[in-house]
Amino acid sequence: MDIAIIHQKKQKNRGVSDYTDGIWAIRPIVLEQIASSFVLVNHWREVLGGIVPKITYVVTVFNKAPFLPGVIDSLRNQTGSFDREFIFIDDGSTDKSIEVIRDATAGMADVRIVAQKNHGPAIATNNAVSLAKGDWIKLVDADDVLAPYCSELLLSKALLHGLDFIFGTAGYYDMATGPLFPATDLKSADTILFDDPLWKVLDCGFARVSHCLFKKDLFDRANGCDPRIFSQDHSLFIRLTAQGMLGQIKHVMCLGPEDEPGRIMNNQAQVVHDASIALAYFLADHPELAADKRNLISRKVLARIRKWEKKELGKGPFGTAARRYMLARFGLPVSGETLVSLCGLIGEGQDVRIPAVTELPELQDITCE
Repeated sequence: MDIAIIHQKKQKNRGVSDYTDGIWAIRPIVLEQIASSFVLVNHWREVLGGIVPKITYVVTVFNKAPFLPGVIDSLRNQTGSFDREFIFIDDGSTDKSIEVIRDATAGMADVRIVAQKNHGPAIATNNAVSLAKGDWIKLVDADDVLAPYCSELLLSKALLHGLDFIFGTAGYYDMATGPLFPATDLKSADTILFDDPLWKVLDCGFARVSHCLFKKDLFDRANGCDPRIFSQDHSLFIRLTAQGMLGQIKHVMCLGPEDEPGRIMNNQAQVVHDASIALAYFLADHPELAADKRNLISRKVLARIRKWEKKELGKGPFGTAARRYMLARFGLPVSGETLVSLCGLIGEGQDVRIPAVTELPELQDITCE
C-alpha cells in the first residue's frame, strides 16, 4: 500500500543525489524478471473513467550515438498499458546519432524524428514538446537508460495522488559494466508530497530530467523551459512547481554513464551558472513572490556567486557578489535583474553557453528521409 509522506519546508532538505548513493546493481538479463514480477494496479482506468493516458517520450540528442541503442532499448522495454509516442529531436549532432536513431527505432510504432540547428537542450525540449500529442511528457536525456518500471510507476503514483509533476531519483552506471538496476520491492515505494513544492525546489535545486514525468498542459501553462538558459532542468523544475502539484518517489528511475565526457554536468561553470540564473530569472519574472521566497533566492544565488568569485576568480572577500551578499544579510533587497547581471561573473573566462536566440528554431522532419 502506498504511503504519502508530507514534507514540511522546515525539515532538512535533501537533493536527488542524496538518495542515489550506494546503488547496487544486477545484470540486465534479470530486468525482464523484475518487470514481469512487478504488477502495478492500473489506477488510471478508474481515475480517468476507462480512458487510457498517453505518454510522449521526448529524447533530446546531441552527439550521443554510442549511447542511443541502450537508451532506445530501455524505451522499448517500458512496462505499462498506457499509449505512447516517441519524439527524437537532434540538436545539430555532428556524429551518426540520426542514423543510429533510425536503425534502433525500426519497427517501433509512433516514432517521429526531427532536427534543429544547435541551440541547446532547453530550446530543443521546448521545440519537441510543441509536437507532442500525449497527455503526459517523459523527458529522456540521450545517454540515460530508464528502468523498465520507470514510466508505469511514475504515472501510477501521479494519478493516485492527483499530481501534475512527479520525479524519482537518478543515478549513474559504470561504463565498464553498463546500466544495472536494483532489485527492490517497487510496490512499496512511498510517495513524498510537499506542503510547499516551490520552496522545496528553490531550496534544493533539483536537476536532471530523465527521472521526471509531468502533464503536457502543465508544461504549456508554465511556458516550458526558460529559453534564455542553455540547460533545461533547473528552470523546468522551478517553472513547473510554480504551477502544479509535485511529488517524489524515493526510488531510482534512470541511470546515466558516470564518466561520459560529453555530459553538461561535467562543465562546472555551466552547471553553476544555469542553476543560479534560473533562480534569478524566476525572481525577475515574478516580483509578486512572497518575501520568504525572494529572500531564499537572493541568498542562494549570492552565496553561489560569492563562492565562485573567491574560489575561481581569486577576488577574496571583496568581490562584487561578496559585497552584495553582506548587504543582503543586513536586509537590503536585491532585485532579480541585479542577480541576473551578477550571474555573468560565473562565465568570466569560462566555456559557458548562452542561447543566442530564444524563439523556437525551424524544425526539419527527418522521420522518413
